[in-house]
Amino acid sequence: MKYGKGIQQLPKNLRKLAAATMEQIPASSIPVLSKKYLFHSRYEKIKSFLKDPSEKNILVSITRHMTEKEINSLFKTEIKKLTTAFDSDELQPAFFSTLDYVMAVDYQTYLVDDILQKVDRAGMSVSLEGREPFLDQRIIEWAAQLPMEYKYRNGQKKIILKDIVHKYIPKEIMDRPKMGFGIPIDKWLQGDLKSFVGEFFDENYIEKQGIFNNVEIQRLRRSFYNGKVERAEKIWFLLMFQLWYERWMK
Repeated sequence: MKYGKGIQQLPKNLRKLAAATMEQIPASSIPVLSKKYLFHSRYEKIKSFLKDPSEKNILVSITRHMTEKEINSLFKTEIKKLTTAFDSDELQPAFFSTLDYVMAVDYQTYLVDDILQKVDRAGMSVSLEGREPFLDQRIIEWAAQLPMEYKYRNGQKKIILKDIVHKYIPKEIMDRPKMGFGIPIDKWLQGDLKSFVGEFFDENYIEKQGIFNNVEIQRLRRSFYNGKVERAEKIWFLLMFQLWYERWMK
């Protein structure tokens, strides 16, 4: 929600103009910034924020990599939308403050479907059973009832936890910028994995498979290798599906 408030305060016409301008300027053509990690993905998300700066859309945009329209365009037939916490009757922005809404949805989407999945797979690959003490039911219920100022204040997150840890660990260690575990997907797809893309995105393979819209798959593939680096994540997801399909469904 870093940019949410600022974008919400912009006049609607200015937002529409900015979004339309960004549509005409590919992320890859922007000097310096285009070389930064995940810039292309963030560029696309900001475009979505500008088009619809509601809390729900901002949260959906942050967590998704393709719109429903883009997903459906990839398949031969329209696919049924998967119901998630974003569609819950109970988890609606009107019932929560912005940050409470974000955290409530996060618990039921990103946490269980991404973070915990990765931890479990990584641990079990070496027969290690992971434990997450902060996810104890009692802690979750207690933390959910805390006033927001104890959790987020002036851009600082995890206020209580940091106050405790600062007693034992120097601030210069704890307060460093967060560092993720990003991987250079675009470089892999242009290098060592290019042959895999060639094999599993091959027109004959796609046609015989009968799942995807061949025209759209080839358009996506060409645009990526013609410089649309922001397409890398979409290519990656499709390639992972193709490898899974080849291994388990044939």
